[in-house]
Parts: sequence; structure tokens; C-alpha cells
Amino acid sequence: NLSEWANFRSTRSSSGWSSRGGQTRNPYAAERNPCGSSSGPAVAVSANLCAIAIGTETNGSIACPASINGVVGLKPTVGLWSRSGIIPISHTQDTAGPMTRNVRDAAILLGALAGTDPEDQVTAGHPEKILPDYLQFLKVDGLKGKRIGVEKSFLDDHEAVDALLQKAIDQMKAAGAEVIPVELKAKVQVGGSEFELLQQEFKHGVNKYLSSADAKVKTLADVIAFNKKNEGRAMPYFKQEILESSEEKKGLESEAYKKAARLRVDIVKITANFDFI
Repeated sequence: NLSEWANFRSTRSSSGWSSRGGQTRNPYAAERNPCGSSSGPAVAVSANLCAIAIGTETNGSIACPASINGVVGLKPTVGLWSRSGIIPISHTQDTAGPMTRNVRDAAILLGALAGTDPEDQVTAGHPEKILPDYLQFLKVDGLKGKRIGVEKSFLDDHEAVDALLQKAIDQMKAAGAEVIPVELKAKVQVGGSEFELLQQEFKHGVNKYLSSADAKVKTLADVIAFNKKNEGRAMPYFKQEILESSEEKKGLESEAYKKAARLRVDIVKITANFDFI
């Protein structure tokens, strides 16, 4: 079970809730948020229902539930794993990834599913970078000599969380890493462009996916209409304003999308000036 539409249905959605599966619960405290959108895989691994699981992530949907439920989650580089069959949000950012009890298992699963797929052309981009075995990179002294940038604003949010983050930083330093405070957020002002990009790509991707899917709904507009018709069952706690506003977008040829895409390129250029992220 996962957050319905990967938490891309409503601004008030509940992580881990879907109209098909109900509410996924945090195994450490059943009344607490399991985070999302890949809530079920993280909880299943955390509760020892399985050794490994697969989540999907656009922005944080593996990392957050992995963190909240105390397991290892990894978002691979887009193109390392095939996305074939996954309902999309963003064709430029989506990917599946491993969710496991430990780092070693994550490395094993990463290699097992890495490869090219004719159904996902992005996987054909750099086949030489796809390796069958990532265990070779698990080194006890792997942090020695590495430069790790830490966004300064993250160290001034909540005293208890700040203390935990500082402890992790101290551990990385003790393992040989050079930890450098950075002010990346001050240099990169994304604003609403990221959300604009996601909505445009979401509408395009969902329409393409549903057009050939074995389902009665064939477009995003059909999904919206279905939810309205079955509101009591499909939308008992929150609505679908993100679906509706995404449906209003003009497509990947629109100036709004092109502007958002250009900003993404600018951000890459800015971050490329750092030799640490």
C-alpha cells in the first residue's frame, strides 16, 4: 500500500493512505505517520514482513519513509533501473529503488535490477555505467577523503533533530570525511517552478500510460471524473485539487513548461560549480 497517486492528488493528502488499501501504519508507533509515498514497502521491511522491497521516488518518496521507519532507502540515478509499468509523475525524475534492512542488502538489490530495458529508453543512455555488482563499493573506510556539503539552514530547525543531525555529522568526520557548511538554498531559488514542471510532466505521463492500460479510465480527466462519481469511497478525507490543476496544464510544448525546464538546467549549472553536494 502507498500514498494514493504518490501523494500527488491533494495538498492535504495523508501519507500511506489509499482508497484501495486504507491507512498504512508506522510499525514503531501505529498512530504515527509512516511517511510516503512508498509507505508500504518501508513498513513491510521495518516490520520484518520481508527482507527487501521496492519503492518509487520522484521527490523523497523512498528517502522519507525509509527514514521514518528506520530502514535503508536509496533513490538510484534515473535510468539505472527501468520504470516500465510504473504509473508516472515525472519522466525526468521518477525512479524505483531498493528499500532494505541494511546497506549491504540495498547494494545487492541495486545490482540485481540495474540494466537496460527497451520499454524505458532512459535506461539506454549510459549502459557502461550500469554495473552488475555494487558490493565492491561497500568499504569500511569509504568516507575517508570525501567532501560532504551540509546545508546550513538544516542545522537550525528543531533542537532535538539538530542534535541528531550534528551527531551524524560528527560520525562522518570521525570516519574521515570533510564536512563543509554550504548555503545552497540561498543560491538556488526554485520557487513554484518545480511544481509546475511536475504537473506538466504528470499530465503528459499519466495520459500516455492510461491510453494503453487495461483500465476503463484512459485519461487524467477520466480519473478525475471517476473520483467525483465515487467521492464517498475515493475521497472521504481529502480531495483531488492537484489532479484537477494538473489537468488544466497546456502540455510539454507550453512556455510555462519550457521555462521550468530551463530553470532546472540553470540549477544543474549552479551546483556543478561545487565539488561537493
